[in-house]
Amino acid sequence: MSGNNVQKIKRFNRFYTRTMGLFNLYTDESPYSATEALILFEISTRNDCTAAYLSNYFLLDKSYMSRILKHFERDGLIVKSFSEEDRRIQHIKLTDLGGEALKTLADKASLNVESMIDGIAEKEIEVLIESMQKIEEILYPKIR
Repeated sequence: MSGNNVQKIKRFNRFYTRTMGLFNLYTDESPYSATEALILFEISTRNDCTAAYLSNYFLLDKSYMSRILKHFERDGLIVKSFSEEDRRIQHIKLTDLGGEALKTLADKASLNVESMIDGIAEKEIEVLIESMQKIEEILYPKIR
C-alpha cells in the first residue's frame, strides 16, 4: 500500500474519532471511558464472557483488562463466577447496577449521535450508513 493511502486512512481515523467525540464521549459526566463503556456493552451481550475473550476481542493487554475488570468489580458493575466445566475460568456478568450504568452510557452515546446527524438530510444519512456498512464489510475479515 502506498504511503499516500496510509496517510489518507489515518486522516479519516483522526476525523472520525474527533467527529464521534470518542475522546470525551463518556468522560464528561461519567467515571467510565469509551473503552470501558464498550467493554461493559460486550459483557452484556455475551454468555459465558471471560477476561481472556475480552482481551482478545478488544486487542487489549491482559493486565490492562484485569485492571478495568477490577475497577468494575469495585464499583459493583460486574460479578465473576467460576465455570462449572473448568474452575480456572471465571465468567463475567453485569449486575443490575452494571446494567443501569451501561444504559446511562448508551443513552448518552445515542444523544451524541443524534446531535451529530441533526440537520443532515435523510438521503445523506442513508449514504453515510451505507458507507459505514461498506467499511465494516471490507475490514471485518481483518479483525476476526
